[in-house]
Amino acid sequence: MIRGFYSAAAGLESRQAQLSVIANNMANTNTTGFNAQKANFSALLYQSLNGGAGNSINIGHGSRLSDTGIAFKQGDLIRTDGDLDCAIMGQGFFAVESKKDQTTTYTRDGSFRIGNEKSKSFLVNGAGDYVLDAKEKKIEINESFNVQNVGVFTFANPSELKLLGGNQYAATELSGDAENLKEPTVVAGHLENSSVQLAEEMVKMIEASKGFSLNSKIIQTADEMEKTVNQLR
Repeated sequence: MIRGFYSAAAGLESRQAQLSVIANNMANTNTTGFNAQKANFSALLYQSLNGGAGNSINIGHGSRLSDTGIAFKQGDLIRTDGDLDCAIMGQGFFAVESKKDQTTTYTRDGSFRIGNEKSKSFLVNGAGDYVLDAKEKKIEINESFNVQNVGVFTFANPSELKLLGGNQYAATELSGDAENLKEPTVVAGHLENSSVQLAEEMVKMIEASKGFSLNSKIIQTADEMEKTVNQLR
């Protein structure tokens, strides 16, 4: 009974974490260049009990959330006819350098604009941070500017990128370093819509909610059984 109580409690934590991931996906249904997260689970350690007659019984201890990966999937392209709007077809990310701390992050959101600084103009994103070229240099807006100058980068293991919020990602040790994609397909005048499929997320939410409810009932039942046993003593 105690084992069942703790196994169900672990299940509650896992389902709560899964619901949080699903809620974040649904909240970003209309976020340009957003890719859905997915909750991955792993089983907790099994305990081998003597089942008699030389047989052993493996008893599980529930599951836990092992990590939240990113399910990268091509989103639909939306035509905007904006001169500086860009969308990537296939793999790759745009690189953006923060004005605040000069760190580089990656995104598939190509809604760019012109940022003016003294006598120069640079290509920036919606937050005003610099968009980088293939050599990871700031892109200056001048007569030779072309959207094809925008750098596109790939990673050996993009699913291990760290989601910073919305559609911004940071490289990690597991994702590997960014590598310039030599022949990217960048479509001007378009933006990539979020890859989140609302119907799929709704189904996942129902499944996770039912799992949460079931584990709650198991805890309640285990508690009632424990009370009954204590009353018999």
